[in-house]
Amino acid sequence: MDHHQSWYDYLPGYPGHGVNHIAAALLVLLTLGVLSFMSYRRLQNIENCLIPSPRFSLLNFFEILVEGCMKLMHDIIGPDYKRHVPLIGTLCLFILFSNLLGLIPGFTPPTDTLNTTLACGLVVFVYFNIQGFRVQGIGHITHLANPIGEWWGWFLAPLLFPIELISMTVRPFSLGIRLAGNMIGDHKVLFAFAGVMPFLVPLPFYALGLLVAVIQTAVFCILSCVYISLHTQETGSH
Repeated sequence: MDHHQSWYDYLPGYPGHGVNHIAAALLVLLTLGVLSFMSYRRLQNIENCLIPSPRFSLLNFFEILVEGCMKLMHDIIGPDYKRHVPLIGTLCLFILFSNLLGLIPGFTPPTDTLNTTLACGLVVFVYFNIQGFRVQGIGHITHLANPIGEWWGWFLAPLLFPIELISMTVRPFSLGIRLAGNMIGDHKVLFAFAGVMPFLVPLPFYALGLLVAVIQTAVFCILSCVYISLHTQETGSH
């Protein structure tokens, strides 16, 4: 298969390379939907799930992933972390499976384009601002003008407010650019070596690609949790 081709190109009526990330995202969502449904059916018989299976299974994989994600969230966000599990858990699964899709020859992952990664970053941006208003009310905005929290801090508001505002608004872009940049670089290296010699030589780079896929998922989720934590702390704790 040519380097510029993918399995998507063989779909009837496929519009072309420009929508590969959309097709890849839909494939990831479909895969996650099927695997989640299979795990859900397995959990219907709760008596058989009380004792973990000695063999590695799909349900064990999801349990390890979810438990690790929730422990991470508890350590960063605190006791109120369960409120945010649906968002962070969904992002964790979507980004991880998207990154891993790029390790399969002929498939373009949705996370090697800014269209997808910036969308994920903007979702986090909107979410932590909503949660900030929920917890702090108008204090979510006034804190940007007076992050010190003292009466004399208001004299520095004309200087600090633009800095804090810019710092907050660049967060979704830093999340998206970091993820896309790392995945693009990783896949370029992998495809370059796979094109030179398809056997044996690319194996270390596949292992490196697997490590990068997991690390970049963790980094995105950790930073998302940090942003949520920063903006959901009580005003008096700043």
